[in-house]
Amino acid sequence: MKPENHKWITIIDLLIYGILAGMVLYALFRPLHYTWQMSIVAGSAVIASVLIWIGGRPQAKPTLAREAVAKIVLLDDDGERIKEWYVKGETSVLIGKNTQRGEVDIDLSDCEYASLVSSEHAVLNRVGDQWFIEDADSHSGTAIRKAGRSDAKRLIVEEPLEIGTGDMIFIANTRLLVK
Repeated sequence: MKPENHKWITIIDLLIYGILAGMVLYALFRPLHYTWQMSIVAGSAVIASVLIWIGGRPQAKPTLAREAVAKIVLLDDDGERIKEWYVKGETSVLIGKNTQRGEVDIDLSDCEYASLVSSEHAVLNRVGDQWFIEDADSHSGTAIRKAGRSDAKRLIVEEPLEIGTGDMIFIANTRLLVK
């Protein structure tokens, strides 16, 4: 919501509260029938409660446009780039090791911790502009560290988690940066 819209909403809310307060004061100090006085006070209280309830609900946060995921970068222990795979335009990307039974899109057979990587370790799936990762029932697990965070979240098998640029994927001890 734009700041100028927020200002006008606040002004309108204050006007409504002022009118309600005026109605209550009028009802209490003007000689009216007791039933009318209580009706005006009760009605004003209901309207004020509804406005407070609506105003107190959490507002939808505007989502920041993230850069589109273009590639996955294999990093060494020092954070240096070893290899990269372009995924822009792909809909599904399998991470693991090439075997005689089949090939994967991101082959980690030659990485330092290859012995900990399953042949079909994890899968990346694109839905629209969003990418999701799922652990494919790997032996040593998959984790994600979101961009700007210091903690990593271990994935639950076959439960997709959204990823974006700047996120770090941990395939066992192997680090893949989403760019």
